Amino acid sequence: MVTVSVYQEIQRCKRFGRSKAATARQLSLARGTVRKFWPMSEREYQEFSRQASRRGQRFDVYRDEIIEILETNAADGQKVYVSSIYDVLEERHGAIPGSGRTLRSYIRMLRETGAVSTEPATRVRRPQEEVAPGKQCQVDFGEYRIGPAMKAYIFVAVLAACRARYVRVQDHPFRTLEVIRYLLESFAYFGGRPETLVIDQDKLMTVSENGGEIIHTKDFQHFLDEQDLKVWLCRKADPQSKGKVENAVKFVKTSFFSARRFDEVEDIHEPLERWLARRANGRICQATGRVPMVVLETEERAKLRALRPSIYDSSGHGFSDMRKADPKGMISFCGNQYSVPDEYAGCSVGVAPTATHLVICDRETGEQVASHRKPEGKGRTCVAPHHRISRGQKADDAYDELAGRYAGERWRRFVDHNRENYRRYWKDQIRMLARILETIENHSAFDAALEFCLESSSYGAGDLRHAYRHLDEAGKLSLQPLLEHAKPILAARRGSQPGVARRGVGYYSSLVSLVAGGAV
Repeated sequence: MVTVSVYQEIQRCKRFGRSKAATARQLSLARGTVRKFWPMSEREYQEFSRQASRRGQRFDVYRDEIIEILETNAADGQKVYVSSIYDVLEERHGAIPGSGRTLRSYIRMLRETGAVSTEPATRVRRPQEEVAPGKQCQVDFGEYRIGPAMKAYIFVAVLAACRARYVRVQDHPFRTLEVIRYLLESFAYFGGRPETLVIDQDKLMTVSENGGEIIHTKDFQHFLDEQDLKVWLCRKADPQSKGKVENAVKFVKTSFFSARRFDEVEDIHEPLERWLARRANGRICQATGRVPMVVLETEERAKLRALRPSIYDSSGHGFSDMRKADPKGMISFCGNQYSVPDEYAGCSVGVAPTATHLVICDRETGEQVASHRKPEGKGRTCVAPHHRISRGQKADDAYDELAGRYAGERWRRFVDHNRENYRRYWKDQIRMLARILETIENHSAFDAALEFCLESSSYGAGDLRHAYRHLDEAGKLSLQPLLEHAKPILAARRGSQPGVARRGVGYYSSLVSLVAGGAV
């Protein structure tokens, strides 16, 4: 509603010859509003005001109902929309003598006159009592955008008594097994297990909560039982129950991320570890007035329970950290560059450092895909020969070199057959075969797998890998009788389908398992 003073200002600008657009800018009004009141005389404006006031009074008959709806929902902390109130009135009384806009003006008048309180409902919050050492670990998650299309997903664990923090980041949303792995790492970092975990109602850990009856996800419940942990599940809209870790997530974003720029999430790990030791746990905490790491080492660590082994250690795989390969198929680890197979370029892989080597694994299956000896010093580049085929190298030269890497007539025959059957994919086949040679531990099983593939006319690298795994798993079973049992069945199957010249060994994998099981 345009007040009398605003109407008079519009008319004054009109008398001074200003345009409607200039008047709208000067008075901070919409141009449509200025155009509406521009031609009005004073008498017309007064009549317009009387009609507008009468329109608002149409809702006087619903005054008590409107006030009841507003106050009831305000007491519950709910925001009430005018459209919803209008719909309730329409449901109760049928046709309403006014529009939603008129109802909005009427409710504004009720608030301005004090008929409805405009004070929001406040909640009485009491300070949380301090937790005894070794009792509680609070866990929370966060996100921080490090580029136009890239986020760092943050895991933070805080011991409630000493405020010691543990932080990890990754380049994708968390999964349940990853949360469990980071919890195990935090326990190892703190030097023991707390009694209770304080967590949000997150779908990664909790399926449902109904009046204290909590159902956790299958893996998380198994982890709780395995580690003998209790859970304090926070209620919705209750940040005070885990305010220590809420502040820790904010602290990571402001103190670590805000003044740093990263191109990849993998570049964050080493600076974050140094920041964690130097700043997060190495400086005086404002809440306690003490250094978290000092308090942890001198007081709280003795109160934590001893660490327990877990089947979830390293997510069930053999790697302890993640790295993302660049488009050239290289990863960075401890200041050096290491190659991965071409198919992993641009993908994340797991890394497992040993005393002398860096082992690289598939992040999903845990299968080893590369192994490099650690160089001395920093800034070195380690490239496995089979990861890169030289430009211009001929297929025959590559196969000749591959054939000389393992002794035995079966290997040379298999390589020759592979060369004949996979000419279009020879680079991929050579890389896969070279990787198989790197992982051989049971040479008798590998020789038997070669014989099996030759007998079944299965000459692919994948066929050889599957055959080796099945025969290696046969354990103490004599391999030669196993093959003797398999050969006639293979021949019968090939004869029953004359239209098919060759089958991959995957077709016979169940047969190998059955023969092995029957022989045992």
